[in-house]
Amino acid sequence: MKKAGSALTVFITIVAVIVGLFLFDTFVANLGSKNLYQSFSEDDISKSGIVDEHGLFSSDQSLLRELESEIQECARNNNMNILVFLPDSSRSHYSDSQTEYFTTKEYNEVFGENTDGVLYYLDISGKSPAHDDIATSARANLVFTDSVCDSIFSNLDAYLPSSSSSEPLDPKKIGEAISKFCFYVDYYNTGRTRQSYYYVSDADPKVYVYTKNGETYVTKSAPPEKKWPVLIISELMGALVSLIIYLVSKHNYKFKSKTNPRIYLSGDAINLTQNADIFQGTHTTKTRIESSSGGSSRGGGYHGGGGGHHGGSVGYHGHHR
Repeated sequence: MKKAGSALTVFITIVAVIVGLFLFDTFVANLGSKNLYQSFSEDDISKSGIVDEHGLFSSDQSLLRELESEIQECARNNNMNILVFLPDSSRSHYSDSQTEYFTTKEYNEVFGENTDGVLYYLDISGKSPAHDDIATSARANLVFTDSVCDSIFSNLDAYLPSSSSSEPLDPKKIGEAISKFCFYVDYYNTGRTRQSYYYVSDADPKVYVYTKNGETYVTKSAPPEKKWPVLIISELMGALVSLIIYLVSKHNYKFKSKTNPRIYLSGDAINLTQNADIFQGTHTTKTRIESSSGGSSRGGGYHGGGGGHHGGSVGYHGHHR
Protein backbone atom coordinates (compact mmCIF):
# COMPACT_ATOMS: atom_id res chain seq x y z
CA MET A 1 0.00 0.00 0.00
CA LYS A 2 2.90 2.27 0.88
CA LYS A 3 4.60 1.56 -2.46
CA ALA A 4 1.40 2.37 -4.36
CA GLY A 5 1.12 5.71 -2.56
CA SER A 6 4.76 6.50 -3.30
CA ALA A 7 4.30 5.68 -6.98
CA LEU A 8 1.21 7.91 -7.14
CA THR A 9 3.16 10.76 -5.55
CA VAL A 10 5.95 10.39 -8.11
CA PHE A 11 3.41 10.30 -10.96
CA ILE A 12 1.62 13.43 -9.73
CA THR A 13 4.96 15.21 -9.31
CA ILE A 14 6.00 14.35 -12.88
CA VAL A 15 2.65 15.54 -14.28
CA ALA A 16 2.89 18.76 -12.25
CA VAL A 17 6.41 19.41 -13.57
CA ILE A 18 5.32 18.80 -17.19
CA VAL A 19 2.29 21.08 -16.84
CA GLY A 20 4.44 23.72 -15.14
CA LEU A 21 7.03 23.61 -17.93
CA PHE A 22 4.29 23.81 -20.56
CA LEU A 23 2.78 26.90 -18.93
CA PHE A 24 6.22 28.44 -18.55
CA ASP A 25 7.10 27.74 -22.21
CA THR A 26 3.77 29.17 -23.36
CA PHE A 27 4.42 32.34 -21.38
CA VAL A 28 7.98 32.73 -22.68
CA ALA A 29 7.04 31.88 -26.30
CA ASN A 30 4.33 34.54 -26.34
CA LEU A 31 6.41 37.11 -24.49
CA GLY A 32 7.54 39.69 -27.02
CA SER A 33 8.94 43.18 -27.35
CA LYS A 34 6.99 46.25 -28.46
CA ASN A 35 4.95 45.84 -31.64
CA LEU A 36 6.27 48.39 -34.16
CA TYR A 37 3.60 47.65 -36.77
CA GLN A 38 1.64 50.56 -38.28
CA SER A 39 -1.75 49.48 -39.64
CA PHE A 40 -3.18 50.66 -42.95
CA SER A 41 -6.04 53.17 -42.95
CA GLU A 42 -8.33 54.76 -45.51
CA ASP A 43 -6.36 58.01 -45.20
CA ASP A 44 -3.28 56.27 -46.62
CA ILE A 45 -4.84 55.51 -50.01
CA SER A 46 -3.97 58.90 -51.48
CA LYS A 47 -0.26 58.13 -51.01
CA SER A 48 -0.44 55.20 -53.43
CA GLY A 49 0.20 55.88 -57.10
CA ILE A 50 3.02 56.42 -59.58
CA VAL A 51 6.25 58.40 -59.27
CA ASP A 52 7.02 59.19 -62.90
CA GLU A 53 10.57 60.45 -62.52
CA HIS A 54 11.23 59.46 -66.13
CA GLY A 55 8.42 61.68 -67.47
CA LEU A 56 7.00 58.78 -69.46
CA PHE A 57 3.39 59.93 -69.06
CA SER A 58 4.08 63.67 -69.32
CA SER A 59 2.31 63.79 -72.69
CA ASP A 60 -0.59 61.56 -71.62
CA GLN A 61 -1.85 62.76 -68.24
CA SER A 62 -5.20 61.04 -68.70
CA LEU A 63 -3.49 57.64 -68.87
CA LEU A 64 -1.45 58.53 -65.78
CA ARG A 65 -4.59 59.46 -63.83
CA GLU A 66 -6.30 56.26 -64.97
CA LEU A 67 -3.40 54.12 -63.81
CA GLU A 68 -3.13 55.92 -60.46
CA SER A 69 -6.86 55.43 -59.88
CA GLU A 70 -6.39 51.71 -60.58
CA ILE A 71 -3.46 51.52 -58.16
CA GLN A 72 -5.41 53.29 -55.41
CA GLU A 73 -8.37 50.97 -55.89
CA CYS A 74 -6.00 48.01 -55.57
CA ALA A 75 -4.56 49.55 -52.40
CA ARG A 76 -8.06 49.93 -50.94
CA ASN A 77 -9.04 46.35 -51.78
CA ASN A 78 -5.88 44.90 -50.22
CA ASN A 79 -5.41 47.32 -47.29
CA MET A 80 -1.90 47.84 -48.53
CA ASN A 81 0.20 50.75 -49.82
CA ILE A 82 1.20 50.43 -53.49
CA LEU A 83 3.71 52.61 -55.33
CA VAL A 84 5.18 52.28 -58.82
CA PHE A 85 8.47 54.10 -59.38
CA LEU A 86 9.67 54.88 -62.91
CA PRO A 87 13.34 55.99 -62.70
CA ASP A 88 15.04 58.34 -65.14
CA SER A 89 18.46 57.90 -66.75
CA SER A 90 20.27 59.33 -63.71
CA ARG A 91 19.75 55.96 -61.99
CA SER A 92 21.08 53.84 -64.86
CA HIS A 93 24.47 53.59 -63.10
CA TYR A 94 22.99 52.09 -59.93
CA SER A 95 24.28 48.70 -58.90
CA ASP A 96 21.74 46.08 -57.80
CA SER A 97 22.41 46.77 -54.13
CA GLN A 98 22.05 50.53 -54.68
CA THR A 99 18.70 49.98 -56.36
CA GLU A 100 17.52 47.83 -53.48
CA TYR A 101 18.65 50.37 -50.92
CA PHE A 102 16.97 53.18 -52.87
CA THR A 103 13.62 51.36 -53.06
CA THR A 104 13.76 50.68 -49.33
CA LYS A 105 14.46 54.33 -48.53
CA GLU A 106 11.80 55.53 -50.99
CA TYR A 107 9.14 53.27 -49.51
CA ASN A 108 9.87 54.39 -45.94
CA GLU A 109 9.84 58.06 -46.92
CA VAL A 110 6.49 57.84 -48.72
CA PHE A 111 4.56 55.47 -46.46
CA GLY A 112 6.51 55.32 -43.21
CA GLU A 113 8.34 52.45 -41.54
CA ASN A 114 6.65 49.15 -40.63
CA THR A 115 3.55 49.76 -42.75
CA ASP A 116 1.92 47.24 -45.11
CA GLY A 117 2.79 47.74 -48.74
CA VAL A 118 4.82 47.15 -51.90
CA LEU A 119 6.93 49.38 -54.11
CA TYR A 120 7.48 48.28 -57.70
CA TYR A 121 10.66 49.76 -59.17
CA LEU A 122 10.10 49.37 -62.91
CA ASP A 123 13.53 49.98 -64.39
CA ILE A 124 13.24 52.13 -67.52
CA SER A 125 16.40 54.10 -66.72
CA GLY A 126 18.33 52.58 -69.62
CA LYS A 127 20.48 50.33 -67.43
CA SER A 128 21.60 47.08 -69.07
CA PRO A 129 20.49 44.66 -67.89
CA ALA A 130 17.51 46.40 -66.36
CA HIS A 131 17.05 45.71 -62.66
CA ASP A 132 13.39 45.62 -61.60
CA ASP A 133 12.75 45.46 -57.88
CA ILE A 134 9.78 44.81 -55.57
CA ALA A 135 10.22 46.18 -52.07
CA THR A 136 7.84 44.64 -49.53
CA SER A 137 7.05 45.96 -46.07
CA ALA A 138 5.41 44.48 -42.95
CA ARG A 139 2.57 42.04 -43.84
CA ALA A 140 3.49 42.16 -47.54
CA ASN A 141 6.67 40.22 -46.69
CA LEU A 142 4.53 37.24 -45.74
CA VAL A 143 2.64 37.33 -49.05
CA PHE A 144 5.21 38.33 -51.67
CA THR A 145 7.93 35.77 -51.11
CA ASP A 146 10.90 35.28 -53.45
CA SER A 147 9.03 32.64 -55.44
CA VAL A 148 5.91 34.81 -55.75
CA CYS A 149 7.93 37.83 -56.87
CA ASP A 150 9.88 35.71 -59.38
CA SER A 151 6.55 34.61 -60.85
CA ILE A 152 5.32 38.22 -61.06
CA PHE A 153 8.54 39.38 -62.74
CA SER A 154 8.39 36.56 -65.28
CA ASN A 155 4.79 37.35 -66.21
CA LEU A 156 5.45 41.09 -66.51
CA ASP A 157 8.48 40.63 -68.79
CA ALA A 158 6.10 40.00 -71.69
CA TYR A 159 4.87 43.62 -71.41
CA LEU A 160 8.25 45.27 -70.88
CA PRO A 161 11.10 46.03 -73.32
CA SER A 162 14.28 44.00 -73.05
CA SER A 163 17.50 45.71 -72.04
CA SER A 164 18.91 45.28 -75.55
CA SER A 165 15.92 46.90 -77.24
CA SER A 166 16.59 50.22 -78.97
CA GLU A 167 12.91 50.98 -79.53
CA PRO A 168 11.46 54.01 -77.73
CA LEU A 169 9.40 53.31 -74.63
CA ASP A 170 5.69 52.92 -75.25
CA PRO A 171 3.61 54.46 -72.41
CA LYS A 172 0.68 52.17 -73.21
CA LYS A 173 2.83 49.03 -72.92
CA ILE A 174 4.28 50.23 -69.63
CA GLY A 175 0.73 51.06 -68.54
CA GLU A 176 -0.34 47.47 -69.32
CA ALA A 177 2.53 46.17 -67.17
CA ILE A 178 1.43 48.40 -64.28
CA SER A 179 -2.16 47.19 -64.60
CA LYS A 180 -0.95 43.58 -64.59
CA PHE A 181 1.12 44.30 -61.49
CA CYS A 182 -2.05 45.44 -59.70
CA PHE A 183 -3.77 42.26 -60.84
CA TYR A 184 -1.03 40.10 -59.33
CA VAL A 185 -1.10 42.04 -56.06
CA ASP A 186 -4.80 41.18 -55.83
CA TYR A 187 -4.25 37.61 -56.95
CA TYR A 188 -1.53 36.68 -54.48
CA ASN A 189 -2.93 38.64 -51.55
CA THR A 190 -6.34 36.98 -51.67
CA GLY A 191 -6.68 33.50 -50.20
CA ARG A 192 -3.13 32.44 -50.92
CA THR A 193 -0.76 30.54 -48.66
CA ARG A 194 1.57 32.83 -46.73
CA GLN A 195 4.84 32.13 -45.01
CA SER A 196 4.57 32.02 -41.23
CA TYR A 197 7.17 34.69 -40.51
CA TYR A 198 9.81 36.87 -42.18
CA TYR A 199 13.11 38.00 -40.67
CA VAL A 200 14.49 41.37 -41.83
CA SER A 201 18.17 40.80 -41.08
CA ASP A 202 19.51 44.07 -42.54
CA ALA A 203 17.04 46.34 -40.75
CA ASP A 204 18.10 48.54 -37.84
CA PRO A 205 16.91 47.17 -35.51
CA LYS A 206 16.54 43.64 -36.92
CA VAL A 207 12.88 42.65 -36.79
CA TYR A 208 10.57 39.70 -37.32
CA VAL A 209 7.25 39.99 -39.14
CA TYR A 210 4.50 37.49 -38.33
CA THR A 211 0.80 37.21 -37.58
CA LYS A 212 -0.76 35.92 -34.36
CA ASN A 213 -4.49 35.61 -33.73
CA GLY A 214 -5.18 37.57 -36.91
CA GLU A 215 -2.97 40.49 -35.87
CA THR A 216 0.24 41.56 -37.60
CA TYR A 217 3.41 41.93 -35.52
CA VAL A 218 6.68 43.66 -36.33
CA THR A 219 8.95 43.10 -33.34
CA LYS A 220 12.54 42.47 -32.32
CA SER A 221 11.38 39.24 -30.67
CA ALA A 222 11.15 35.98 -32.59
CA PRO A 223 7.65 34.56 -33.24
CA PRO A 224 6.33 31.89 -30.82
CA GLU A 225 6.80 29.03 -33.29
CA LYS A 226 10.51 29.85 -33.51
CA LYS A 227 10.91 29.97 -29.72
CA TRP A 228 9.15 26.67 -28.95
CA PRO A 229 11.82 24.33 -30.42
CA VAL A 230 14.60 26.23 -28.60
CA LEU A 231 12.78 26.00 -25.26
CA ILE A 232 11.96 22.30 -25.62
CA ILE A 233 15.47 21.33 -26.74
CA SER A 234 17.01 23.35 -23.89
CA GLU A 235 14.79 21.66 -21.32
CA LEU A 236 15.47 18.18 -22.70
CA MET A 237 19.22 18.81 -22.61
CA GLY A 238 18.94 20.16 -19.06
CA ALA A 239 16.97 17.08 -17.97
CA LEU A 240 19.50 14.76 -19.63
CA VAL A 241 22.47 16.47 -17.96
CA SER A 242 20.72 16.36 -14.57
CA LEU A 243 19.98 12.65 -14.99
CA ILE A 244 23.59 11.87 -15.90
CA ILE A 245 24.90 13.81 -12.91
CA TYR A 246 22.48 12.00 -10.61
CA LEU A 247 23.40 8.54 -11.92
CA VAL A 248 27.15 9.24 -11.70
CA SER A 249 26.80 10.56 -8.17
CA LYS A 250 24.70 7.59 -7.13
CA HIS A 251 27.27 5.19 -8.56
CA ASN A 252 30.30 6.81 -6.91
CA TYR A 253 28.89 7.72 -3.53
CA LYS A 254 26.83 5.93 -0.94
CA PHE A 255 24.39 8.24 0.70
CA LYS A 256 23.89 7.65 4.44
CA SER A 257 21.37 9.01 6.85
CA LYS A 258 22.18 12.17 8.73
CA THR A 259 24.35 11.79 11.85
CA ASN A 260 23.78 13.79 15.00
CA PRO A 261 26.80 16.11 15.37
CA ARG A 262 26.52 16.01 19.17
CA ILE A 263 28.17 12.57 19.25
CA TYR A 264 31.52 14.11 18.27
CA LEU A 265 31.81 16.93 20.82
CA SER A 266 30.38 17.56 24.21
CA GLY A 267 28.63 20.78 24.87
CA ASP A 268 31.34 22.17 27.22
CA ALA A 269 34.16 21.43 24.74
CA ILE A 270 33.16 24.20 22.34
CA ASN A 271 34.65 27.65 22.83
CA LEU A 272 33.57 30.49 20.56
CA THR A 273 35.61 33.63 20.14
CA GLN A 274 34.07 36.84 18.87
CA ASN A 275 36.21 39.09 16.66
CA ALA A 276 35.32 42.59 15.52
CA ASP A 277 36.92 45.12 13.17
CA ILE A 278 36.43 48.72 14.29
CA PHE A 279 37.17 51.51 11.80
CA GLN A 280 38.03 54.91 13.24
CA GLY A 281 37.39 56.83 10.05
CA THR A 282 37.17 56.66 6.24
CA HIS A 283 39.13 58.28 3.45
CA THR A 284 37.99 58.40 -0.18
CA THR A 285 40.04 59.50 -3.14
CA LYS A 286 38.32 60.77 -6.30
CA THR A 287 40.00 60.92 -9.69
CA ARG A 288 38.43 62.72 -12.62
CA ILE A 289 38.57 60.95 -15.98
CA GLU A 290 38.80 63.39 -18.86
CA SER A 291 36.76 62.53 -21.95
CA SER A 292 37.84 63.34 -25.45
CA SER A 293 36.34 66.52 -26.88
CA GLY A 294 33.74 66.55 -29.59
CA GLY A 295 30.74 64.31 -30.22
CA SER A 296 29.55 61.78 -32.75
CA SER A 297 26.68 62.06 -35.19
CA ARG A 298 24.76 59.47 -37.09
CA GLY A 299 24.36 60.21 -40.75
CA GLY A 300 21.17 59.68 -42.67
CA GLY A 301 19.83 59.82 -46.18
CA TYR A 302 20.94 58.19 -49.39
CA HIS A 303 24.36 59.09 -50.74
CA GLY A 304 24.65 56.64 -53.60
CA GLY A 305 26.24 53.89 -51.52
CA GLY A 306 25.18 50.30 -51.89
CA GLY A 307 23.36 48.17 -49.36
CA GLY A 308 23.67 48.83 -45.65
CA HIS A 309 21.20 48.85 -42.80
CA HIS A 310 17.84 50.56 -43.05
CA GLY A 311 14.89 51.29 -40.83
CA GLY A 312 11.55 49.54 -40.87
CA SER A 313 10.61 46.07 -42.06
CA VAL A 314 11.35 46.31 -45.78
CA GLY A 315 12.55 43.32 -47.78
CA TYR A 316 13.41 43.44 -51.47
CA HIS A 317 13.25 41.10 -54.43
CA GLY A 318 15.28 41.86 -57.56
CA HIS A 319 15.05 40.70 -61.17
CA HIS A 320 17.23 41.26 -64.24
CA ARG A 321 15.46 41.87 -67.51
